[in-house]
Amino acid sequence: MAKQTVSEARLFDDNPADEDLLGFDAIADVVARIVGSGGLDPVTVGIHSAWGGGKSTALNLIAKDLSALGHVLVVRIDPWEFENAEDMRGTLIAQVLDTLQSQLPVEETAKSKIVLEKLNELRKRIAWGRVAKVLITSAVTMSPGITDLVDALTPEARTGEADQVQQGMAGFREQFQALMDSMDGLARVVVLVDDLDRCLPPTIMATLESIKLFLSVKKMAFVIAADQNLIRDAVDVELSGAARGGFAKVYTEKIVQLPVTLPMLSIEQAEAYIALLLCNSGSATGGRYKEIVALSRKRRVEGKAPYVLPGQSDSEPTVATLTLAASIARGLAADIWRSPRSIKRFLNALAVREHLASLAGAELPLELLTKLYLLELRHDEAFQALAKQTKSERQGFIDAWEDWAQKIDGAKAPEGVKSDTREWAAHPPSLKDDADAIDRYLSVAATLNSDVRFGGAISAEQLELIELLAHPSDATRNAAVTQVVALPDDDQDIVVQGLCDQLARTNEPEPLIKALQQISDQVPRLVEPVTTALTAPAVLHTMQVHHVAYLAGLPAVIHALVGMTGGDENVVRAALEALEENS
Repeated sequence: MAKQTVSEARLFDDNPADEDLLGFDAIADVVARIVGSGGLDPVTVGIHSAWGGGKSTALNLIAKDLSALGHVLVVRIDPWEFENAEDMRGTLIAQVLDTLQSQLPVEETAKSKIVLEKLNELRKRIAWGRVAKVLITSAVTMSPGITDLVDALTPEARTGEADQVQQGMAGFREQFQALMDSMDGLARVVVLVDDLDRCLPPTIMATLESIKLFLSVKKMAFVIAADQNLIRDAVDVELSGAARGGFAKVYTEKIVQLPVTLPMLSIEQAEAYIALLLCNSGSATGGRYKEIVALSRKRRVEGKAPYVLPGQSDSEPTVATLTLAASIARGLAADIWRSPRSIKRFLNALAVREHLASLAGAELPLELLTKLYLLELRHDEAFQALAKQTKSERQGFIDAWEDWAQKIDGAKAPEGVKSDTREWAAHPPSLKDDADAIDRYLSVAATLNSDVRFGGAISAEQLELIELLAHPSDATRNAAVTQVVALPDDDQDIVVQGLCDQLARTNEPEPLIKALQQISDQVPRLVEPVTTALTAPAVLHTMQVHHVAYLAGLPAVIHALVGMTGGDENVVRAALEALEENS
């Protein structure tokens, strides 16, 4: 059987999927029928879910179903893409008009000429940047005087030599209805609005107003994908709190007649989704992958879990793939496995860790790597407690932890371990007798997370020394340097590396520069690693003129200051002078 791995697979992007792996096809079919049939005319459907819940994927599936109807024009709009436009309402409306114009025949006919004239007249009404902000109360009640209200609030724009008055958006909806009536062969226009909940409150309000006040006419349908709670919060913010008492809820309900909430993934659905992602990124491609997805869909409809079954022999999905998927799904917290996007991000992070471990020659079994990453992700306090143990202490720590998790008589949880880690520690694979694997994982974690400090690399005493070496007091720092010089070589290396790590992250490098210079001056073998740290571009650009004086014993650093690109001219000049004095 082929070795199970995720690092060789492609990473999963955040883009919405075109293929249904979540069981949203039934929802997409229902929504497509509603907006494509004309039974409700006009109609606005809301597709609701939390962040990463699959709203954009659902829109893709709806668009795919609508494209098969033939008589429906689909307009995709993402207000987030033009959030900085001067006039959001006008920009959104113009996008709809442009898409309608794209349906006109290439060869001009008498009919298409009339339609084009109507389109251009509507464009004139948009009056870029000057559309009046319509009172929300009228939008909610949809009072008969709404057109008069828009007329009253829209400034007049003089057009033409005859000094005729064009009333901007006044009467826009009536004229837009006339345009739709003139579009032969087009039964419906369905506007799919995506990423609205990413936008700022003014953009959200402008989009909703454009839909309800100006574009909501017969033959028009809208599908808005957004987190309903975020939309209501934006309405409340935009109204400066005037929406209290349920007003924001009423407002959104007037906009959206049919709300549809995407179901959150169950643990079984999450397991199937992970398995399908792993299959798609592995050896199952083309017809075999479509077969796996179709069988999964059939079993999901029938309610037969697990929804993904192993293939024949070594064919995908393998038993190893399904075992890994089940382990990941059950190891993740509910807020992650209920979100398709969060699942993808977890798999990407896992693949990066596996790849780094492999490149460092510290390859780990995937099931063990997954378990340790789940600990890091879900139980950071316990992970840090494990990491801080010295290598000799770590195995006993793990043994006690797993004995406690297995409820062995007399076993107690080690210090720093809480009750919510019991399930994680009891779940296979066991980490007993595998301290080396834990060390390798901690090295990878420290590469990706600067907060990880593990025993065997930096002890509590060494951490305290590093803090003293970074102290602004010369007396404190000098005493710490004396202690470092007296340490064994291995311990000196660890402290110097710790100082170098801090140097790359601090905004006040002077104490660290002084400490490194003093240490290298007294321990010549450390000149090379100190020089490497101080000549990093990010460090060089933090140096100031008076720092140059501390670097007399590190000529390579002074040379690097002279040659750095885009550096402070005064620092470069000071470095040149230092070189001339020492020549």
